[in-house]
Formats: sequence, structure tokens, C-alpha cells
Amino acid sequence: MRLSAPFLSTACLIATATLAAPTADDDVLAKAHRQQLAFREGQTEVVKPLVATLEAAVAKSPDNARLWEALGGAYMSLQGTLYSGTPDFPALIEIGEHARDAYARSLSLDGDRALVRAGHGMAQMVVAQLKADGPGVVAGIEEMNAAVRQAPKSTAVRLTRGFTIIHLPPAMRDTNAVTEDLRFILDTAPGGRPEDVLHVLLGDVHAEMGDLAAARAEYGRVTGASAFAAEQVKARKADLQKGAIPQTSIAQVRMGLGSGCAMCHAPGTDH
Repeated sequence: MRLSAPFLSTACLIATATLAAPTADDDVLAKAHRQQLAFREGQTEVVKPLVATLEAAVAKSPDNARLWEALGGAYMSLQGTLYSGTPDFPALIEIGEHARDAYARSLSLDGDRALVRAGHGMAQMVVAQLKADGPGVVAGIEEMNAAVRQAPKSTAVRLTRGFTIIHLPPAMRDTNAVTEDLRFILDTAPGGRPEDVLHVLLGDVHAEMGDLAAARAEYGRVTGASAFAAEQVKARKADLQKGAIPQTSIAQVRMGLGSGCAMCHAPGTDH
């Protein structure tokens, strides 16, 4: 039977509408996005329910790459909450492996997403570092490097690599890559509190490498929109007059990259 043009047009519209209609998976992903934003604003209690929701979702839709990606991110957020107090290394490793496996599943379903590749490399590096697995650390770093090569203009990919490898000791990390990523993120930062924290992070990298002039220049760019960043800069300037910045002070800011997202993402401003 030959179909008329109006019938075909209507059929195409129905098909398009069907494809565009929200699904249960879309609802889960939208909710997961909102919960991740809440976590970044300091609501750490949302993470366990988020993980449970996404675990149930992938059990129902095991071929949805986006759900697996979201689950990988949720596991990494959950891992971040475990660093407060005395670290439980077996638990940290187990959750990191869950994150790595979730990202791997997402990549097996859709291997073209640079951010998922960066997430998998991040989880791989974190787990390997916890296990003191040097080759595993290198493999994770190279995967994040590959993601940056694939999507060099992606702020999210740059943030994933930069905020991950910055935790490595200076002798082990690619400081040029960290500096490049932080500067790229600064160019896209919304200003205010996030930009202040980024200047502290970049200044600390310069200080670790002995470039104190560059460190002071970055500290001098802190506007005071972040009271936390301003306090850190005041202490660093005093420390530099005495000699060097204690590693504990540097670590205090960097630890916030995993569990203290509110230092950048909390609503409003400090002042």
C-alpha cells in the first residue's frame, strides 16, 4: 500500500514525539543531576540515596550509558564523604572500584564520551594511589590525558584531570598539565568564590615548585569573595615571610576538591 505524504508526515511527527518524550531513565538522570548539585552545595546526606537510586536504575536499564556514567560520579561523591575523620582505606578502595567499574560499563556502551573516559581515569588513579600501585596510577593519568586530547576545550574534562592529579606529590605529577588545566578553568570560572579558590590552588602549585613570585601573584588575585580563600592567602603570605608554606595548609584546600565542594558551590557569597 502506498502511503500518502500527509500520513507519512504525521507518522514522522509521532515517531519524533515518541523519541523525544521523557522516559523513566531521563527522570532518574534529572533527579541525579539535582542531587549532585545539592551535594556540591554541602548537602552530603543526599549521596547515599543518590547511589541507591542509580543502582536500582542500572539494574532496570543496564544498557543506558548515561545512567552508568551518573552512577560512577555518584560513587566518587560517596567516596569523597569518607575522607572526613580517620580514613577507612578498604571502604575507599571498594567504592573507588565501583566507580571505575561503572565508568567502564558506560564506556563499553558509548566509547566516544571524553568526560566518561576522564572519569574512568580519575577513578583508576585514585584506586591505584590508595593501593600504592604505581603502574595503575600512570594508567589513570594517561587516560585523563587522552580525554583532554580528545576534548581540549571541555571545562569538565580539564577540571577532572586538574583536580585529580593535583593531589599527587610534585615529583610524580605533570605540573605543567595541572597549571594548564587550572588556567583553562579560571578562564571559564564565573568569578567570585570559585575564582578565589582557583587562584589559591594555582598559587600553591607555583609555591611547591619554588616559583614564589608567581605564587604571590596568584594569591594577590584573590578578591575576598571567598572568606575561606582570603584567610588562606593571609596565612600563606605570613608563612612565605618566614620561609615556606606548610604542606598541611596546602592539603587543607585540596581536600575540599573531593568532599568540600561547598567552598566553591555553596549558594551566595561569603561577603
